[in-house]
Amino acid sequence: MEETNKSEVESKESSNLNLQDYLSLGYIFLLVLGVFHETIYYKFLDINILEYSSVLDVLISPVSVITGNLKLGLAVVFALFMTYFLKMFMPKYYAYLSRRKKYQSGKNKVKVDKASESLKTNGFMISMSVFMVFSVFIGMGFGRGMKEKRRLQNEDIKYTHELIFEDNQKEKIKMLGKNSLYVFYVNKTKGDILISPIDGNIKTIKKMKIK
Repeated sequence: MEETNKSEVESKESSNLNLQDYLSLGYIFLLVLGVFHETIYYKFLDINILEYSSVLDVLISPVSVITGNLKLGLAVVFALFMTYFLKMFMPKYYAYLSRRKKYQSGKNKVKVDKASESLKTNGFMISMSVFMVFSVFIGMGFGRGMKEKRRLQNEDIKYTHELIFEDNQKEKIKMLGKNSLYVFYVNKTKGDILISPIDGNIKTIKKMKIK
């Protein structure tokens, strides 16, 4: 009896450890995706964002990317929903195939049985979630970067913010992005991409009303 209870406790501890491992790996995965997304986006603007990022910027990159881009956040939610939908739908699909004569013997039956078994494990859900979220982060990084670069090349610039510097000088800008240290923008006079430090330089970043 004691041995049974001991094995149950060890199994429970192992399960908790696995959950912690999954959470840690999930955070590292999102961290890498956040850095990749930002790197790809700013690369289209000829900016090496890592040179202008603090350790804190890197650590919170997944949160800042998702919360700073509503479309990306919704896309991630949609990707996870699609993963869940596939998890529910695929077993029914393979059950349907197994009833067809073509898939009741030979290599086809082996493939269907193998696929059906894989759906019963957590590996399918995890791998599909990883693939979906990876595709969203990287795809939207390329999309944002190409779109912004094309706008700058075509001089299709709508000024979104006003910077108020420490000397009270004001400047209307199109903000391309910012982190805890720098603001990346295009100003109204030069039209070039500029990088300005925030600390000791910029007093206020004011969002302009979009007309």
